[in-house]
Amino acid sequence: MSTIAAPAALATAGAGLARWRVLVGAVIVQLILGTVYGYSIFWQPLQAEVFPKILTRAEASQIIQAGGSAAGFTIVADDAARKVQQDVQQGHLKYAFSLCILSFAVVMVLAGRVQDAKGPRFTALIGAALMGGGFLTAGLMSSPAVFYLAHAAFVGAVGLVLLTLFDAFFGRLGARRSPAARHAPLAIMSAVTVAGIALANSYVGRSGEIDRLFLLWGTVGFLAGAGIGFAYVCPIAALAKWFPNAKGLVLGIAVAGFGFGAYLFSSKDLPFGATSFIESHGITRFFIVHGLVCLAAVSAGALMLSNPPSTPARAPQEAEWQEMLRRPAFYLLWPMFFSGALAGLTVIGILKDFAGEQLVAMQPGGGAGLDEAARRALMLQGAAAVGLLSIFNAVGRIGWGLLSDRVGRTTAFVAMFLLQAATMFLLPGMRTEAMLGVAACLVGFNFGGCFALFPSATADLFGAKNLGANYGLVFTAYGIAGVVGVAAGNTARVLTGSYTAAFALAGALCLLSAGMALVLGALQKREARAAA
Repeated sequence: MSTIAAPAALATAGAGLARWRVLVGAVIVQLILGTVYGYSIFWQPLQAEVFPKILTRAEASQIIQAGGSAAGFTIVADDAARKVQQDVQQGHLKYAFSLCILSFAVVMVLAGRVQDAKGPRFTALIGAALMGGGFLTAGLMSSPAVFYLAHAAFVGAVGLVLLTLFDAFFGRLGARRSPAARHAPLAIMSAVTVAGIALANSYVGRSGEIDRLFLLWGTVGFLAGAGIGFAYVCPIAALAKWFPNAKGLVLGIAVAGFGFGAYLFSSKDLPFGATSFIESHGITRFFIVHGLVCLAAVSAGALMLSNPPSTPARAPQEAEWQEMLRRPAFYLLWPMFFSGALAGLTVIGILKDFAGEQLVAMQPGGGAGLDEAARRALMLQGAAAVGLLSIFNAVGRIGWGLLSDRVGRTTAFVAMFLLQAATMFLLPGMRTEAMLGVAACLVGFNFGGCFALFPSATADLFGAKNLGANYGLVFTAYGIAGVVGVAAGNTARVLTGSYTAAFALAGALCLLSAGMALVLGALQKREARAAA
């Protein structure tokens, strides 16, 4: 008996150690991926790096009268016009964040299918290479060679798309194709190459800030987002298989690293934080260092990921993505995720500047009498709100995940959406440092809950076997919310001078989602009774 029991006990112990190793690797991966929520610290240093300095006409006249030149500066009428121009410039930069979120979500659909087929380790390593490469390329934005390489990559992608389309339409003709059709791929590549060289010579290095802006959108936007999409889904899918009876808590712990990563990334109180490094060494050098950290750390975490040695028999709720799209539950879950993500991302993208402006507005005369140093100091205090949101983003993932395991997903969803709606409606009136801190904590806490509740709910409704692909499709709601959130915030700011309208929209959608959660819970109970 002992000779039989010993190997079984060793196998059980080995499996136990393996699942905790997977959890540690998942936290490492998510910790680095979560730095995406610290993007708001980029905008001010990037504005100085990408765009020419803005001068009023009076300042330009003073420079000229002193014998200097105003060439290379952007000239505006007065301080009010300068503020509008700064808002426009930062709005353009912020689309790097929205593109990152969109790329993250869209690529995750493909990554989920790769993960289900190839496993979490291989897929997460692809993510490490893409994310690290995106930041490394952005860090070399001062080199003309980087712009040519980026242009070549873009032209190559266009050529690939054209050849793929040609093959889709004419590939089945085979040998019956005419000589012109047989040589068409070579003609396509020749045309794309010539056009690419001509375009490169006409604009690369000659378009001022446009070059750098597009490079940022393509690197810290698209490439970094694609890397996050490949790596993010892997720990979630693996852990749902290793811990089937505690999905909410374990997934919450794993994705808490994603939320906490932004705190480590953006905190001014930490000597190794990104804010301190950028102030000391500049934004481009930071991008290079961060790219190397992403590559090394995400790769290390990826190597710790694996699937269980055996998978349980197909559960009744197991569904592949095609079947999931035919179920009504998906069409409730998706807009709920969109609402929760929109509320959080609308605030995350502008929190540092919003909090600083609220503090300035509380000063006598609305801050009109502040000198530039005092105004800058108040604006920098907004970074504290970013740090608080990041911490509670992490706490919310664990808290809501644990609560949902205890009281059920429906109750947790309703409570989370109602609390977030109330916060969004009250946010514009919060103008003290304490109130803004509380608001940041609540927004982060509820936003973080989305990333524990929605993968758990997806596994509950459609099973864990195909969670990579299924959750990838549900997660597209997050990507679209990233674009809509940034656009809503920018539009509200430009048209009304404040973010109040964008916050109100997000709050109303959260209220609607609380009702949809009740409908989803009733639908799940009805399907469970029908299956029984």
